[in-house]
Amino acid sequence: MTSILNIKKKDIKLSTGTINIKDFKNNKTYQAYISDDELFSYLESYIKTINLNAPLISVKKKIIQTRLTPLLNRLFNNGLDKNDRKNRTVIHTLRHTFASHLAINGTPIFTIQKLMNHKLIEMTMRYAHLAPDSGSHAVKNLYR
Repeated sequence: MTSILNIKKKDIKLSTGTINIKDFKNNKTYQAYISDDELFSYLESYIKTINLNAPLISVKKKIIQTRLTPLLNRLFNNGLDKNDRKNRTVIHTLRHTFASHLAINGTPIFTIQKLMNHKLIEMTMRYAHLAPDSGSHAVKNLYR
């Protein structure tokens, strides 16, 4: 979440439909893609109102957590033990869901690694079991 809260106007490149995101854990920068037309239009008009170094989201991490956590608890965690980390839905679950959907839709594992900004492929391989069997498709189309 720290990476998202540190996006500034200067990180948004509407010409390429990308956002440069700082990964504070690995001290690297990577690109995210704006794939939603409504979000693109919103960003296009919103960034005109802020200065170059202004954060895109001007709320503190604690505020987001105090607002989202009760919502996630009500929608998904009702009846779960507070210490049940395996089944509990948290903000990071959104990131996991994104990677899972990429794998389910047949996105190559190295592309998922890049999009998730995983340093090691082993981190990304957790999603490989969700990928459809693309091997048979590749063999069938080999000589066509």
